[in-house]
Amino acid sequence: MEYQTLYRRWRPRGFTDFVGQNHVVTTLVNAVEGKRVAHAYLFTGPRGTGKTSIAKILAKALNCENPKGAEPCDQCSNCVRINEGIFLDVLEIDAASNRGIDEIRDLREKIKFAPAEGKYKIYIIDEVHMLTAEAFNALLKTLEEPPEFVVFILATTEVHKIPATILSRCQRFDFKRFTVAEIKGRLEQIVKAEKVEASSEGLELIAKHADGGMRDALSMLEQALAHGEAKLEEADVRAILGLIDQEEIDHLTLALKERDTKRALELLAAVNLSGKDLWQFGRSLVEHFRQLLLASLSAGQEVGFTTADLVKIIEVLAEATLEVKRSQQSALPLELALIKLTALPATGQLESRIAKLEALVAGNLTPLETRQPQHPAAPEASSRSNPTPVPLKPKADRQPASQPVTPLINVPMKHWEVFLEVVKKKKRTLAALIQEGKPIRFERDELVVGFPPHFTFHMESVAIPTNKE
Repeated sequence: MEYQTLYRRWRPRGFTDFVGQNHVVTTLVNAVEGKRVAHAYLFTGPRGTGKTSIAKILAKALNCENPKGAEPCDQCSNCVRINEGIFLDVLEIDAASNRGIDEIRDLREKIKFAPAEGKYKIYIIDEVHMLTAEAFNALLKTLEEPPEFVVFILATTEVHKIPATILSRCQRFDFKRFTVAEIKGRLEQIVKAEKVEASSEGLELIAKHADGGMRDALSMLEQALAHGEAKLEEADVRAILGLIDQEEIDHLTLALKERDTKRALELLAAVNLSGKDLWQFGRSLVEHFRQLLLASLSAGQEVGFTTADLVKIIEVLAEATLEVKRSQQSALPLELALIKLTALPATGQLESRIAKLEALVAGNLTPLETRQPQHPAAPEASSRSNPTPVPLKPKADRQPASQPVTPLINVPMKHWEVFLEVVKKKKRTLAALIQEGKPIRFERDELVVGFPPHFTFHMESVAIPTNKE
C-alpha cells in the first residue's frame, strides 16, 4: 500500500475528532443540526490551523447518508469518497492556479446543475485571495444568489486582500493558532497510536516551534521519527530543526552580559559553520531572553540583566532574525545585532548622558567647554593610567581633621549597592551619575564620594544643592 504522511493519515474525520477551534466547530455543528446552513462561508487564519480540514468535515456532514446529529458517520460511500477526494459534488479549487475570470465563468455555468451524488454541491476555494479583481466580480453574483443546493467555502491566509463586497456575502470564521498544549496533546495521541516512544521534552519542543500550525507540527514529528531510532528524544528534534543546545545559548548569554564582542561573534561563527539554521538560532535566542524577561518581571528572579537591557536585546535580536531570511548573507544581520548589543554604551552610561542633557536643559549647568575648571587638571597620562579619585565635599562642610574617620573599604560593598538602589528610586538619573564614582569614606552621617579627575561633569552635577541634598 502506498505510504501516507502523518498529516494525511491523521487528518480529523469528524467534528469531535478536531482539536481546538471550538468557536468554529460549535457554530457549524449547531448550524447543521438546526438546518441553518449558510450558502457561503469564509475561513481565514494562518496556515495549518484546520481550514481545509473543517471544510471537508462540513462537506461530509451535509452529504452523509447516516449522520449522527451533525457528526458524519465516516463509513458510508459518500463519506469514504469525500475522504478519497473523488466525490463528484465536492469540488476543491486552488485559486492560486485557477485565478482568472474564465475559470470563474466556467464555475458559474456548472453550478446550475443539480448534485450528481449527494444532497449538496460544495465548492471549496482555497487561497481565494489569489483571484483577480475580474474573477472576484464574476464570483460576486453567484455568491449573492446561489442555487439552494450549493454551499461555498472560501479559505484564505490573507483576508485583507479580499474585497468587502465578497466579505459581506459570507459568514466569516477566524481560525486561531493552536496552543502549545493543544499541539502537544495531539502529538502524544498520535505517537501512542503509532506505537512509537517519544519523550515529553521532544514533543513539547516540536509544539513550540510549530508556530501554532498543526500541519507543521506533524511534518516535524514525521521527520524527527525518521531521524531517531528507538525513541524520539529532544536531541533528535534539535538535530532536525537545526536548533542550538542550551549550553551554547548560555555561552552567548554570558558573552552579552560581559559585553564581549569577540566571544559573541566567535560563537555565532561556530553555529554557522556547524550548518545549523540561523533563523531557528535567532528564534531560540529571542525565546530564551523572553523567558528571562518574564522570569524577572513576574517571579522577581535575578537574571543578570536589567529590564531595559532585556527589552533592548529582544528587540534587536527579533529584528535581526526577521532579516536573516531576506539577507543574501544570512549571518550578517545577527552579526550586526551582536555588535550593537556588546559594543554600544551600557544602560548606565546612557542614563548618565540623559542626566547631562536634563541638567543642561534645566539651566543648572553650562557646557563644560565654557566653564572654568574647579579643580586642577590632572596630567593626561596620569588620568589615563591611574585616575586619582577626587572627594566630593564642600569646604564649608568639612569636618576637623581630628574627627574619627571610618574607611569605607571596611564596610561591606552591599551597603553601597543598597545606597545606590535607594537613590535610584528617588532620582534615577542621579543614581546613574553617582555609580560612576566610588565611596571614599563615611564619617558620622556624611558620605564622601570620589570621582576620577576626568569625570568633571559627574562631580559638578552631584554637587548641585538639590542633588547633594
